Amino acid sequence: MEKIEGLFAAMRAASQDMEWPATESRDPSLETAGDLAARYAQTVSEALCDYFRSSHASLWLLDGEPGRHRLRCLGAESIDGPSGQLPVCEQQAYPGYFHALLTDGVFRCDDVLQDERLSALPKPPTWRAMLDVSGQINGKTFGVIALGQRGVAREWTKREELDLRRATAKVCLHLHALRHETETV
Repeated sequence: MEKIEGLFAAMRAASQDMEWPATESRDPSLETAGDLAARYAQTVSEALCDYFRSSHASLWLLDGEPGRHRLRCLGAESIDGPSGQLPVCEQQAYPGYFHALLTDGVFRCDDVLQDERLSALPKPPTWRAMLDVSGQINGKTFGVIALGQRGVAREWTKREELDLRRATAKVCLHLHALRHETETV
């Protein structure tokens, strides 16, 4: 329990940093809300990577229309080398992944080499194991936090999934307030 409180303390500190009046008097030398959101996403990704002891953690915003959704990466942390992942993930390229996120709220994959939802991809994802959770605001999916484990399969625990769901809900609430500004990130 102490460990999850440490994660939430890091997330609170990052969100407090977001709340200062970046647009006060429209001073161009101040950071924009988009800059703050990107910095928040980076800080949260670092905290999540550490907490879950995963190779990678990233924060994504969902936009687009049904059947043509896309996820845009706001920030990511990778502890074992560059991720090589693209900054945008299109629904048409990963239909099984998006279906799971948009219907179940979670994409849990202990081993991408054994997962039927990913078997039709021309090349396997960067991560060998993935745990991604979507967050909703007013019943609409808003964002996704993604965890990845490189090189080896990983059996994600129910506790990890629950902790990631809690973190995703908190993060999406913070980012929702900046929704219009993050559209330009």
